Amino acid sequence: MVASATDMSVPDVTVMRMSYQYSNLTGAIADKNCPLRGYLDHRFPNLKPVQADYRASAGTLLVEGNGASPGTVGAAFDYLLRFTLDPAYLPQTAIIAEPIFNRPNYLDAVTELAELAGHAHTRPLSEHTFTTAARASWALALCTELYRNPFVLPTSPLADPLRTGTFTVDTLLGLASADAVAQLRSLYTLAVTELAEILSAAPKRVTLGPTFAASLHCGADADLIVDGVLVELKTRLGSLNRKTGQRSDSLSLADIYQVIGYVLFDTTDTFAIHTVALYSARYGALHRWPLQQLLDTLAGAPVDLAAERATVSALLGAPKVPVEPR
Repeated sequence: MVASATDMSVPDVTVMRMSYQYSNLTGAIADKNCPLRGYLDHRFPNLKPVQADYRASAGTLLVEGNGASPGTVGAAFDYLLRFTLDPAYLPQTAIIAEPIFNRPNYLDAVTELAELAGHAHTRPLSEHTFTTAARASWALALCTELYRNPFVLPTSPLADPLRTGTFTVDTLLGLASADAVAQLRSLYTLAVTELAEILSAAPKRVTLGPTFAASLHCGADADLIVDGVLVELKTRLGSLNRKTGQRSDSLSLADIYQVIGYVLFDTTDTFAIHTVALYSARYGALHRWPLQQLLDTLAGAPVDLAAERATVSALLGAPKVPVEPR
């Protein structure tokens, strides 16, 4: 039986209260003066071997950009994969933005969008069904953007529907341009092949948009965890070589700290993560690392995961818990 995303994601994003000086992991990683960032720099300094291996297997750019908002493309693609894994998924971050959450009719519209996006799970997936699921995922991505950054509201495509009371399913499905749908189709078609092991298998436990025990203190939510494999999705174009006109993908410090940050934030080992993976969607490349091997390589020495989790928990100001010696 596959566990539902809402059942397995802890804690619920609607009740999270941050106690750390940085409200989210991304912000903490970006600031070199942040104690958490300082800890990661000191404890896991050996990035180059991991980055070199990533570059060696990065491949070539397969899906170009086409003018559609890159951020919304990434969020909508993420949703398409989540709904492929669980057609009953209801993304909490798409309904808790202030302009939506207090309006029952708006909540109903978002819920119906989620039902339409859930048709991405259908096999075989017809062109019409995919287009509807893609448009629904695009609208859900726009709703999520309002939650993550409320300041985008004045320029958001949702501004007019919210202001005029036309926040309906039909209106929201019309917000995705033909270019946006075409790009999502290309990304999704590639992912169905490259992620077949994840998307087509019968996993015992799937968690979508998981948060972690330490997310109570510093916000952190990942993309997917499937049977202990944490999968982070990226839709970046990569760096442009101005001489050749070619783009190439690479693994940044922020990418590495993000995935190991999620692992370290799982202080209760709720998700039993044993492997971390990054799927570079425009390159069709799935990069996987056994967790212990990755941590040992980055640290340049054997790592006691339980002890490191306790250190991170203390940095975030969480109550101390005893660590069982291994």
